[in-house]
Amino acid sequence: MADNIIYNELKAIFGIDRVLCEKEELLCYSYDATTKEFLPDYVVFPFDVNEISSLIKLCIKHKLPVVGRGAGSGFSGGSLPLKGGVVISFTKMNRILELDEENMFVTVEAGVINGELKLYLTDKGYFYPPDPASYEFSTIGGNVAECAGGPRAVKYGVTKDFVASIRAVTGAGKIIETGSKTVKDVAGYNLTQLFVGSEGTLGLFSNITLKILPKPASNSLILASFGNVKDGFNAAISLLKLRNRPSMLEFMDELSIKSVKNYFKSDLIDANNINGSFLFIIEADGTEEEVALSIRQYTDILNGFSPSFLFSSHSDKEKSAIMDARKAISPSLRIYGNFKINNDIAVPVNKIVEMLSFLRLVSEKHGIPVINFGHFGDGNIHVNIMLNKNDKDMVARGEEAKSEILRKTVDLGGSISGEHGIGLIKKEFMKLKYGEYYIDLMKNVKKAFDPYNILNPGKIFD
Repeated sequence: MADNIIYNELKAIFGIDRVLCEKEELLCYSYDATTKEFLPDYVVFPFDVNEISSLIKLCIKHKLPVVGRGAGSGFSGGSLPLKGGVVISFTKMNRILELDEENMFVTVEAGVINGELKLYLTDKGYFYPPDPASYEFSTIGGNVAECAGGPRAVKYGVTKDFVASIRAVTGAGKIIETGSKTVKDVAGYNLTQLFVGSEGTLGLFSNITLKILPKPASNSLILASFGNVKDGFNAAISLLKLRNRPSMLEFMDELSIKSVKNYFKSDLIDANNINGSFLFIIEADGTEEEVALSIRQYTDILNGFSPSFLFSSHSDKEKSAIMDARKAISPSLRIYGNFKINNDIAVPVNKIVEMLSFLRLVSEKHGIPVINFGHFGDGNIHVNIMLNKNDKDMVARGEEAKSEILRKTVDLGGSISGEHGIGLIKKEFMKLKYGEYYIDLMKNVKKAFDPYNILNPGKIFD
């Protein structure tokens, strides 16, 4: 039952139509892409930064937690209201505010959908590269909060490489503007980059200014599979050393190849011929001449490592079929189990083979399927431990496998998260990577931005 005093104060800020407090309404904001659920006390929908500031001040007064939420598509529990309180949904802050064509920036509200921004920019002849798998529904604010990546990170980088400026509200209710529309800006600490990947624990974003690029005129894709991991690895490293390196270098292991072949059918690509231990999806982009040259060069290099299958796309339909198959990986994995423990580890590229070998050993040791795919070009491996959720012993073995995998990741000089964040799901493993002093430094940073500990409490290291 809503507290009448708090409810009336929320209505005074947002109006009755933008405040939810009934359980049936709140349930829709109690979960994300994890299997966890936590019910908020209220959900509000701000129109602007001043309303966000007013909300924070109200929550300070009543000691209420505040959790930002974009599309709720995260895999780490970052938008879950762990301790109840107020979920602030950014779905009504979804305007593209400015396209600065001279300086090559676009300013958007936090609730703008990544895919809708891409379409808008494409029509204008521009390009925003970060492309998480959820781009069709995830928000820019959520992408920034988690520092989302995607397939094209190998050439263009991830979200942090495109954020120039952020307008945010801190946990003290103060509105601040970080960064600028300049290439060079070293006046004081880089608070813009501190906000990126902070998972809503330091501030809530209202406006975000992003760098944009001219839209590539053309692109083409290659599918290449190899009979053993070593040949595939050496072929991929050779591509990464090129001056015209691929704009995408995705990989799939043997089990993910099998599951996609079982799940996804295409008249354009004969999947029966795709076999092996390593499959790559490789993209070249640029002018038509640059793409044609790159595809020839990539093909020559790949042929030098004796691929078991090699296919180059020559039409939009073929390119769409390849990317549709890539999108089908996650749903196809259900043939291995009805419950998934998802890890988005990242290791140095030269450690990928060692990591994949270790993952096979973990799978054999615990008697559970461990299926791997991801972004070879930046060492980001999506590790999928597939389980039967009704088998408690199997789930326990899966959790033990997860711990071993994260420990090995750190031993190899990697990160326990490449793009999904820490949130609620991985916070207990932060100590594997960082010592007590380092974590205390981060806690002190949070205290400076959020002195009352109301912004997404219980996440990352709490």
